[in-house]
Amino acid sequence: MELKTGIAKILEKGTAEPEAVRFHVPADGGGWSQVTWGELLDRSRALSLFLCGEEVGLDTKVAVFATTRVEWAYCCAAIEACRAVFVPVYFSNTAEQTQYVVDHSDAEVLFTEMALLPRVLERWEDYARVRRVIIWDLDPEVLATQAAEAKVSLEELEGKVISLDRALERGRRVHLMYPTALEKKVERRQDSDVAAIIYTSGTTGKPKGVQLTNHNLLVSAGSWLQVLEHAFPPAGERRDILWLPVSHMSGWGILGQGTMFDYETWLSDPYHLLQHLPEVRPTMLLSVPAYWEKLYTMALNASSEPAEQYAKLRELTGGALTFLLSGGAGLKREVKEFFKAAGIQMIEGYGLTECSPNLTMNRLDDYNFDSVGKPMPGVTLKLAGDGEIIVKGDNVFAGYYKDAEATAASFDEDGWFLTGDLGRWTDDGFLQICGRKKEIIVTSGGKNIGPVGIEARFVGSPVVEHVVLYGNERKYLTALITLNEPGVRAAVKANGDSLSEIATREDVQALVQQEVDRVNGQLASYETIKKFYLHPAPLSVDAGHLTPSLKLRRAKVWEAFQDKYENLY
Repeated sequence: MELKTGIAKILEKGTAEPEAVRFHVPADGGGWSQVTWGELLDRSRALSLFLCGEEVGLDTKVAVFATTRVEWAYCCAAIEACRAVFVPVYFSNTAEQTQYVVDHSDAEVLFTEMALLPRVLERWEDYARVRRVIIWDLDPEVLATQAAEAKVSLEELEGKVISLDRALERGRRVHLMYPTALEKKVERRQDSDVAAIIYTSGTTGKPKGVQLTNHNLLVSAGSWLQVLEHAFPPAGERRDILWLPVSHMSGWGILGQGTMFDYETWLSDPYHLLQHLPEVRPTMLLSVPAYWEKLYTMALNASSEPAEQYAKLRELTGGALTFLLSGGAGLKREVKEFFKAAGIQMIEGYGLTECSPNLTMNRLDDYNFDSVGKPMPGVTLKLAGDGEIIVKGDNVFAGYYKDAEATAASFDEDGWFLTGDLGRWTDDGFLQICGRKKEIIVTSGGKNIGPVGIEARFVGSPVVEHVVLYGNERKYLTALITLNEPGVRAAVKANGDSLSEIATREDVQALVQQEVDRVNGQLASYETIKKFYLHPAPLSVDAGHLTPSLKLRRAKVWEAFQDKYENLY
């Protein structure tokens, strides 16, 4: 299969097969509306020509702040056609976080939607570099109301704000005058162009802008294809569901690979994903462990007979999956084995945004369920003396935007990229992740403890949601623990009580202690949790405990709950 970038593939397919369906979008009132390759080409071309008229060109930064919608496809393709730089912004970001990314990236154009516009208007005076805001679903009356609430005058917005429909209309007029303009623009594209600046989650401070070139992304897509192409069904039978945030590397990657590898994609969201599976019958799907575990539980509860359980799982997932990709966190081995027994191969891998992102992956015919697989083609990976995973390859990023110091610190003197993750090899060459180097807890007895591996042992617990270990320069480990609310309520039949009331109950404390004892029984004595504080509320993005992609901000949790931790000693 010849690899072509998004806009080049859209140009080719949209010209050759304009009536073929690329996307299915949820329609008002139920059902689906379709977007063909021809429509995708028309909108991508018109938008790119509009942007050119706005002097968007090589190295111009263009930010997109929106939920998962089909408009991402037009925007990404148009930005690429202009040789501009795509800057995605997490839709769950606060007003301050959004403004930081847009400002730090030097974005001059911003795409957004009405539901998120209030967060932009809240910091409007700080968007000094932004000269054009394109709103996908602009409603003038709602805009007036939002502007008034944010104390922003409509006169300030009139020169900058435009609807997507209006932008497309202007671009189509340019196409009528210059019908080959898009083709000429695509021909000028260079592999060395910076394609995107993807901001990290900011687990250890301010988010950093990872610069990825067209070459980085093509190399990564090529290695992905080498590993998995034999599992693709024939063209015309490739179906997937895009539900992850496109502002995240995984969601953006699935969108781009769907275009590159000719998939038919249904748009969904976290709330409707499971109900869409039997209807769409995807052949490939990427998700986080929580959904696989839920499907696993639903299948187990359907029958006591394994054959009927497997049949139920196939029914729940649509019965057409050739493989599944699981990422974001560890998945229990029994879940992977159950899917495998049902005829659905589960594939886990390991990667970082800085590596475009894939570094290792299990294969359909060469896997170890207790690992993240073997290195991808073209990736050279080894362990440093302290166990840190270090990497070389054409997939490794071009540096952090406007942060030469952080870029220099992320490579050693021989040019190896320092992942910050600790690993080990199995005897047969599979990589296992042991934890984060920077998150090592050093006890007063001199023991080095990786908290991630211990916390991961609580994944799938019916009563525990988060566990955050603590113990630097202390004699032993303690933990902050939050409750899995639905599981605890079911276990102790506490439907009427508040979560804070439930957390103080002796039977709940005992259930949590059982989970701690279960995990402690798998650990060396110095790794065990001696005491814990049961927090009567979930960790949250708004409070700063979690990143917008729901990764743990350990330092923030330690800071917020220091008194609670210290009271355990």
